[in-house]
Amino acid sequence: MLVGIALLYHPHAGSRPAILTATPMPVSPAVPLVPASPVVVTTITRPAALVSPVPPPSPTPMPAATQTASPAIPSRIVIPAIGVDAPVVPVSAKITRVGGQEYSIWEVPDTYAAGWHNTSAPPGMPGNTVLNGHNTTHGEVFRNLYTLQTGDSIVVYAGDVPYTYTVSSVLILPEAGQPIEVRLENARYILPTGDERLTLVTCHPYGSLRYRLIVIAFPDRKLR
Repeated sequence: MLVGIALLYHPHAGSRPAILTATPMPVSPAVPLVPASPVVVTTITRPAALVSPVPPPSPTPMPAATQTASPAIPSRIVIPAIGVDAPVVPVSAKITRVGGQEYSIWEVPDTYAAGWHNTSAPPGMPGNTVLNGHNTTHGEVFRNLYTLQTGDSIVVYAGDVPYTYTVSSVLILPEAGQPIEVRLENARYILPTGDERLTLVTCHPYGSLRYRLIVIAFPDRKLR
């Protein structure tokens, strides 16, 4: 089976959680995916729940019905635990060439806003709804994302319709300077899934690109 493999990449020194989609490569569905080990950060005022009960998603094609359904485009994100109330804007990927190979780099909003990967699932539909955002520059929308804990609520609006999710995992994964294999494992968290979930992506810690911060949340009705 061929799937699109994504690579999390930072071409500049600013806080920019851009994501590269590399050339498709074979992946064996029989081999479980093992993410990089989360790193516990102790210098926080609200201890983060750095646990990993949710494995990286296996690449799963979006159901045909989802592709033809009228999408609920996310327009706002509210995270009460960290005081976030920000617009959500669609972002797309642009082709660039790195080391002789073409990659697709995701844009990140340059204002106080989260960016919805426009090829990811719309809220309320099966699949992985992926939002990115800066943690240091351009409004710092996700500056305090690392302090979220298991059980915290995230509400994503599509117009006036709210979609409520509950945080299941907060992961801090080594990224900058890591081997390509590690970065590919990190990037699997933004791939399509067969279940319904929300994934938030930014950098960590503040002012640094050293780690990838990933928050995984599930709709309240489906949280186990």
